[in-house]
Amino acid sequence: MPEISRKIFISAGESSGDIHGANLMRCLLEKDPKITFYGLGRENMAKAGLHGLHDMSQKSLMWLHALTELSTFLRMKKDCIHFLRQERPSAVILIDYCGFNFYIAMAAKKLGIPVIYYISPQLWAHGPWRVKKMKKLVDRLLVIYPFEKPFYEKAGIPVTYVGHPLFDEIHKEGVDAGFVTELKKQLGETIVSFLPGSRRQEIVRLLPLFLQSAVQIHQKIPSAQFLISCSNEQHFDLISVITKEFKVPCKIVVGNAHEVIKASSLCIAGAGTITLQIAYYLKPMIIVYKISPFAYFIAKPFLITPFIGLVNKLAGKMIVPERLMCRANSAWLVNQAIQLLNNPQKRHACIHELSLLMNEIAKPGASKHAADEILTLLGSKLD
Repeated sequence: MPEISRKIFISAGESSGDIHGANLMRCLLEKDPKITFYGLGRENMAKAGLHGLHDMSQKSLMWLHALTELSTFLRMKKDCIHFLRQERPSAVILIDYCGFNFYIAMAAKKLGIPVIYYISPQLWAHGPWRVKKMKKLVDRLLVIYPFEKPFYEKAGIPVTYVGHPLFDEIHKEGVDAGFVTELKKQLGETIVSFLPGSRRQEIVRLLPLFLQSAVQIHQKIPSAQFLISCSNEQHFDLISVITKEFKVPCKIVVGNAHEVIKASSLCIAGAGTITLQIAYYLKPMIIVYKISPFAYFIAKPFLITPFIGLVNKLAGKMIVPERLMCRANSAWLVNQAIQLLNNPQKRHACIHELSLLMNEIAKPGASKHAADEILTLLGSKLD
C-alpha cells in the first residue's frame, strides 16, 4: 500500500518565527517523513518543505501591518480557514503572534482539529486578559522560557517548557572568528555596538538616541569605536541616512550579528530576543525600549512585568541596565555605558550574572523537544 501523507497546518508570519518554524518542521520530518506541511511562512519554511497558501515574503501578521493591508489580511484568513475545512489536517501548529493566529485557532477548534501553540505570545507581559481565550483554543502550549510554564499552569493550560530554539540556531551557525578578528583589527579593542532591531519603526525610534549617546561616549572615551548592526539589506539606506546626522566613527555591518556581538566590549540594544544572543556571548549590555508618550500612557496599565528586558526577566532581577523611555534620555544611557566600559568591577559582575543565567538556559535541543511533544500529543492521529 502507498504511504499516506499526513497534513499539518503551520503558521508563522514573521522572520524569527519562520526560522524556528523551519527547524521544527525538519525535526518533525526526521521522525515522521510522511508529514506534509501547509500554511503560512517565509523563505526558511519554504526550503524546509512548506506548501505556502500565501507568499509571506513582503507581508506581516502584526496588527499594525494588518490594518494597513486589511484586504490582504482578510483574504489570508479566509484562505486558511477554507483549507482547514476542506483538508482537515491532523494538527494546527501556531507560532507566536496571537492576533492572526487566534483566528486560525478558533476555526480549528470548531472543526475538532488539535491546536498546538509553539512560542507563546508574551501574554505574561502585556496581555494577561487573553490567557482565558488561550485556554479555550489550544490543546498544548509549548513555551520557550522557564517562567512561562508556571504562569500558564496557573491558568489551567496544558503547557510544556521545551527551551529556546534561538540556541539551536546559535549552535548550528557558530561564529566567523576571522570576521571578528578583522573587526577588532579595524576598530580596536573598545567597540560599542548598537543593535536597534529588525523593524523600521524600532530603528527610527532607537538609532538616533544611540548615536546621540555615541557622540558623548566618544568624547569621554576617545578610543571607543562604534558598530551598527543592520539586520538586513533593506534597512541599510535608512541606517546610513540617520548615521550621517551624527559626527561619530561608525561602521555599519549588514548581517553577521553574532560576529558584531562577539567583537564588542559593550552592546546597546532594543528589548527583544537579540538580548539573549548578547547574553549568550557574555557581553555587558544596556537594554532600551522607546515608545511615544501617548503609547506609554496607554500601555503602562497593562505592563504587569517589572522588567522590559528578557535577560532581566529570566534572571528574576536586574542584571543588566534597562530603561523604558517615552522621551530620549541620552544622559542615562551615556552614564551606564561609561560605567560598563570603565568600571572593571561592574563589568565582571555583569558578566558573572550572565554566565549563571546562560548555564541554566542556553541549551540546544528545543526544536527536537518540541517535535517530540507534538508527535506524542497527536499519538494515534499520526500512527
